[in-house]
Amino acid sequence: MKFTTFVISLIQLLSFVGTIQAFAQSPRTVPLPFIQNLISSADPLIKRAEYDSASTKLSQALQLSINANARHYVATCYDKLAELNQFIGKTNEMNRFDSLSLPIVKHLKDTILLINIYNRQGIQAMEKGKNNIAERHFSTALALGLEREASKKTAEVYSNFGSMYLAKGEKGMALESFLKALTLYEKNGAEQGMGETYSNIASLFYLMGKVDDAIQYQQKSIEIRKKLNDKKGLTITNINIGQLYIIKGAYPLSLSHLQQALKYAEQLKNTKLIASASSALSVYYSKTKNYSEALAWQTRGITLFEEIDDKQMLSRLYVSAGNLANAANDSAKSIAYYKNGLHLAIAMDNKENIANAYEKISIFHSGRQNFEQAHFNYKQYIAYRDSISEKSNLAKITEIRTLYETEKKDGEIIRLNTLQKLKQLQIEKQEAVIDGNLLEVKRKQAEIELLSAEKKLNDEALEKQSLVTKNKEQQLALAEKETELIDSQLDNEKIVRNLLIAVLILGLLTGFTWLNRFKLRKKIQQQADLLAIRNNISKDLHDEIGSTLTSINILSNVSQKALSSNPQQAQEMLGKIAGQSKTVQEKMSDIVWAIRSENEKIESLVARIREYASRTLEPLDIDIEISFDDELIDKELPLQTRKELLLISKEAISNIAKHAQASKVTVSFGRNNESLELKINDNGNWKGNGTGTGTKSMVERARLLGGDLSIVPGNSGTLVHLLIPII
Repeated sequence: MKFTTFVISLIQLLSFVGTIQAFAQSPRTVPLPFIQNLISSADPLIKRAEYDSASTKLSQALQLSINANARHYVATCYDKLAELNQFIGKTNEMNRFDSLSLPIVKHLKDTILLINIYNRQGIQAMEKGKNNIAERHFSTALALGLEREASKKTAEVYSNFGSMYLAKGEKGMALESFLKALTLYEKNGAEQGMGETYSNIASLFYLMGKVDDAIQYQQKSIEIRKKLNDKKGLTITNINIGQLYIIKGAYPLSLSHLQQALKYAEQLKNTKLIASASSALSVYYSKTKNYSEALAWQTRGITLFEEIDDKQMLSRLYVSAGNLANAANDSAKSIAYYKNGLHLAIAMDNKENIANAYEKISIFHSGRQNFEQAHFNYKQYIAYRDSISEKSNLAKITEIRTLYETEKKDGEIIRLNTLQKLKQLQIEKQEAVIDGNLLEVKRKQAEIELLSAEKKLNDEALEKQSLVTKNKEQQLALAEKETELIDSQLDNEKIVRNLLIAVLILGLLTGFTWLNRFKLRKKIQQQADLLAIRNNISKDLHDEIGSTLTSINILSNVSQKALSSNPQQAQEMLGKIAGQSKTVQEKMSDIVWAIRSENEKIESLVARIREYASRTLEPLDIDIEISFDDELIDKELPLQTRKELLLISKEAISNIAKHAQASKVTVSFGRNNESLELKINDNGNWKGNGTGTGTKSMVERARLLGGDLSIVPGNSGTLVHLLIPII
């Protein structure tokens, strides 16, 4: 029966290979549903941990997709292959598939696949201790619409955020992220995600010293993962609960869970999980005093983690290896391991691991009576431990003090024993004197003198020891005070920091809101100003230039009719056409000049007025003098303001040329409080009463600018005086 099954399977395989070859020979004829089914068939294989078969299916689907030029399926295959390799701990392969997928995904603008890439890259960065890069990748994934979606993938990213914050020692942020993930998993009915999050929360409670709560959450995780037959999840949870039972002293339970974890990890062929289970077994054998077995498992774990370059785990394993070497009295190897662990933890800014390394180094030095180094490292441990909001204690300092007090009591006991012996010798000497045994008297006297000398030396040594002890006690008291001061400073710094952060956030929110409103108002005002400018330009073109062009048209028609019958009249008409054409040209030139942005400054306006005045007045032998206040040289004027000022000035100069019979004209620009002041003065003798159309036009233009224009006649000429408000 087995042989028959084998033959049938072989025939099916050959048939499938034949199908693949046929598609390869005719790539454009591959049916896309076939590729989709091939990709989908990999999912149940992954769930059953049949990774080699899943990889084969996906590789076949990838080749067919490439041949069919089906770019979406190509990207999907790369995505699933990357996820599969991440699952089994082959990060180099994962990176290769992600790098192949990224340009295609960006071209297709497939946000789902792009989110998967950023999420995977964030996990890898976190495992390498690059938490800032990890945070950026996870934030990018959320920003791609994932946060709004509130899906299982959203929960996964929040869970990864929690693990990252946990690695940084930010337990509050970690718990907040895990609870967000748990809420979304429950909402989406994602039991696998719930099992993972229960395990993560258990790890958090363990780091907070709440072992019973941690065990409770790990048991919840195991129940869900057993139901789902989630071997990877069961591996992680069994490792975690096994370590918790070590802390509780329940060693048989611990060994059972850890062996089960190793079994699952080896079935999965996952290097990282095998390394984790090996390291956990090392802890178990260390606690049960089987140091040779512990060292063997620890070496296996370190080798595997170095292979996958997991710095996060290595920073703790090196410290654990240091503990084992210390237990075996290998001081050189022990301190080397401790320093490796400390340097890695500092490089990753992992406060939990930094504190752990300093604590073990302190114990190492204390055990070798190097109390200065022990105290220094213990202070570092306290500072880092308190910086991650753990409860402070002085256990090590108390232990050292106990050692000093014991030494002091031992010296006192020796002194009392010596005094007792001296008293006994004195009694024996007196008895020898009574008996008349002079030889015995001399011998006892010699013993008394020798013991007295020994007592004197002991007293001096004891006094010296007492002084040393007092000195060390004072140092310990000072250390306690320093630690209390550090505790107080840390508490105060936390309060001040939190207040500053709150004030900063409030200020930023307020500023952001105000800035948005300001920008909106400004934009609305700019649009209104632009509309007004367009309307004014349209009005000018219609009223002034339109009417002039109409007049030119009429004159052209009349001149054409008069060419044959009345040449002189035609000549006059053509002269008028030329004059009006020039006027139109000047008006168009003025409008274009006012619109151009490089003419915003008053300096440009003055230059334009000087050009017009020279062209108009110099042929009449009229001297021109134009000046402006230096404070106004860089002052910018809005389009409408500079346009109206130019036209007012031109009208005034034109009127002087026509009616004033002047020999000198002065034009000045100045500041009068918050207003711009324009004065145009001549020394002529005016004809007319100044109530013509041009004058009315000047007054109207000034009114449009919110200003006031007056024409003041005098004995020696006329003054045109204009005030308009400026900022």
